[in-house]
Amino acid sequence: MPVVDDWVNDPLGIVQNIYDKDGQVEGKVVRDYFTSRAKGNAMSWIPSLNDTPLHTLRPNSLVRYRCMIQDMYDPEFYLGSYEVVDTKTGKTNMKSGKYKDIAECASFQQINMESANNKTMDRQTLYGVPIPGESAWVKAGYTERTGVKVHPSTSYTPVRCKRSLEEDGSEVNSQNEAMETSESVKAATMETTEESSSSENKRTCVSDRPVENSPALPDLNFPLPEEKGVSCLIKVYDDIDAFCVNDLVEFVGVLSVDPSLAQFEAEDHGSQGRVCTDGFQVSAEEKNAHAPPPSLVPRLHAVFGTKLTHINPLLAPSTAQEDGFKEVLSRLQGEITALRQQIMATLEHILFGDKLAAEYFLCHLLSSVYARADVMPLGKFCLNLTCCPTTPEYSALLHRFLASIVTKSHILPITIENMNKVRMCPQKDYTANRLLSGVLQLGADTSLLLDETVLQAGQLDANGVKNMTALGNLINWQKVEYDFSYHRQEFLSDVAVLVLSEAKSLLPSDCLLPLAASIPAGVSLQDYFSRLDNLMSADFVNKFRVYLTTAKMLDYSMSGDIQTAIQDDFVNIRKEDPKNMTIDDFHKLLNLVRFLSISHLQTCPTQNLWTQAKSMEAQRKQRLPQTSANAN
Repeated sequence: MPVVDDWVNDPLGIVQNIYDKDGQVEGKVVRDYFTSRAKGNAMSWIPSLNDTPLHTLRPNSLVRYRCMIQDMYDPEFYLGSYEVVDTKTGKTNMKSGKYKDIAECASFQQINMESANNKTMDRQTLYGVPIPGESAWVKAGYTERTGVKVHPSTSYTPVRCKRSLEEDGSEVNSQNEAMETSESVKAATMETTEESSSSENKRTCVSDRPVENSPALPDLNFPLPEEKGVSCLIKVYDDIDAFCVNDLVEFVGVLSVDPSLAQFEAEDHGSQGRVCTDGFQVSAEEKNAHAPPPSLVPRLHAVFGTKLTHINPLLAPSTAQEDGFKEVLSRLQGEITALRQQIMATLEHILFGDKLAAEYFLCHLLSSVYARADVMPLGKFCLNLTCCPTTPEYSALLHRFLASIVTKSHILPITIENMNKVRMCPQKDYTANRLLSGVLQLGADTSLLLDETVLQAGQLDANGVKNMTALGNLINWQKVEYDFSYHRQEFLSDVAVLVLSEAKSLLPSDCLLPLAASIPAGVSLQDYFSRLDNLMSADFVNKFRVYLTTAKMLDYSMSGDIQTAIQDDFVNIRKEDPKNMTIDDFHKLLNLVRFLSISHLQTCPTQNLWTQAKSMEAQRKQRLPQTSANAN
């Protein structure tokens, strides 16, 4: 076995040694080896694709990648093991083809493609994108946690494939020189979409920065158009059914950026629009989407992946049962009274002194889908704030505040133009054989701010009506319908939706609340929000962020005594006047008391909190017009 230092820089050497010892490479053996070494702080030794410039990373080294799975491609075939022949002595030996794209051998060896010992296997390819709406403070927090600062290696020359189609036919020799004593041989069965080896002589190398307006630049297919970061093709070898579209995952794997992986073709083929790859006819669009330049979309051969319960860099990625979480919870519970008062003062400020709205806003921040009863999502809490300032400046400032405390957020102005033109739901592109992303393809625990105050009179077209319906389905059922042309498939969501409107929104909601705002006269909204700096010290902001994540992870339940007391209270109110407590009202109260309990970091409600929930609902209904009060 290589020395312990090699597990980051030479993971393929580790894999080959496992193969030499066992005669095969079991995924569990590899996974156990690397997870045992990446425990605790050792994970920070592994460079992160999210935080490190790609050209500074060593090819075939171990890297991390934090992402959302945007699409899942068809399985692909590769050489799981192959025979190499010593050209001098004729001696043969076997090499593992796992966790690599290119079958390699030394300069004095040759791959025997006709050997009966060669073994073809398959692997799953996932397309990962930066987590949509990830807040700037989250990105900065993960960057600070990175324990290694990677600099370009002096032992090799980074080579990048040209992204445009302006090939001059010149032969690339710098790549072979950088390989020194080894020779890369492209295997015909390494990938189902591999080009012929003759394309090696036509690759042209340029700077690793893409030309911004180049027509050859692939669409990275990010759900949110303003998103920035690195996308990645992730090759999964074991437990391929463990990951699904929209999962938030941190993968650890072998980085592959060999320029020969790019299979870039011009899309204008006319009647010859389909190209042949390894005997299969595929469209040029599919070829471009599935094999973009590795300098733009690197490949990651996953040795293991961890689903993320949260992405708060201030907390360890633990569950509610682990000791680390319990320590954080205990510390927060010791100061919850003062912390909650400070949080409420901050929320009251952004809502212009409305204490009731601040309580409901905090409940909204703590909402998440914790279970589903048949089709009904439990724990969602869409808040519709009405009587809001009708200037877009307020929604922008409110979103900036949200982005400073939650891990993921996005603001969407509800305008006629947006509704008619934006693609909300992902749609299958059968020509390119990929899933085109939509704005509503968001990871779990994302805060979505819908600004309806900017809506003007106009006509919704068919796409606009479809988009409004999609938003309504997200709010009501926490589901998004993906369009596969011949059918539609529902994907579950967990998105906290906040709607700002002048009057009751066109969209449904769980809670309608008019603001009782007292906006200071003669003070601009920008100046008013700047006063938050006095309320939000760096220490308080970090505690607020930890508090929100921790509260959502609490295991909430009701004791038998409080259940009996609440049921008796419900029966008594119904006896006095059934109209004062409908079944829907009761469900809302149960939801509200849950939020109030976890806002105090309590796992079980008390009689006082139940009384507070009833009082809040009574005050809220008094603000509503009679017609709205009956519906909300």
